[in-house]
Amino acid sequence: MIRCRDCGASQYEGTLYCSECGRNLLQDAKQATDVLPFSEFAHKPPPPPVSELELDAEQKAKQLTFVIPNSRHRHTLTLNKQIQIGRAFDDTTTNLDLTDDNGMELGVSRLHAIIQWSNKGIVITDLGSTNGTFLNNHHLPANKPYPIQSGDELRFGELLVHVFY
Repeated sequence: MIRCRDCGASQYEGTLYCSECGRNLLQDAKQATDVLPFSEFAHKPPPPPVSELELDAEQKAKQLTFVIPNSRHRHTLTLNKQIQIGRAFDDTTTNLDLTDDNGMELGVSRLHAIIQWSNKGIVITDLGSTNGTFLNNHHLPANKPYPIQSGDELRFGELLVHVFY
């Protein structure tokens, strides 16, 4: 049992408000909570976009691994010039095809985003997709390149993807 600081009434553990005076009992609780993975990104703004003039297609090849927790698939691709992300369709070809990862049901566009080199490293650009691209829970504006780091969380529509390099 816990006691209300205002009126002294006894309350059960976990009670939110005193049944006698209405005081918020959570103010008195000093319980530590664990930090969830990737929660540090929830309150940070996305990094500034890289200007178009800084895009650079002439970098050496780099291996990128895309991990999709929902389907437990891993896709390892080589980034030479760019990686196109989306769903394969009759006239559309993509390097990272998310069709088998429930891409259609989760809102991945046919040509959703691209990953390419810039002078500031590897960047992702949303290509005006219907359901948007998110970088660490921040919605990215269309057609603006944003730098990504190894371990970042990407979301194409509702499909969660982790990228490592």
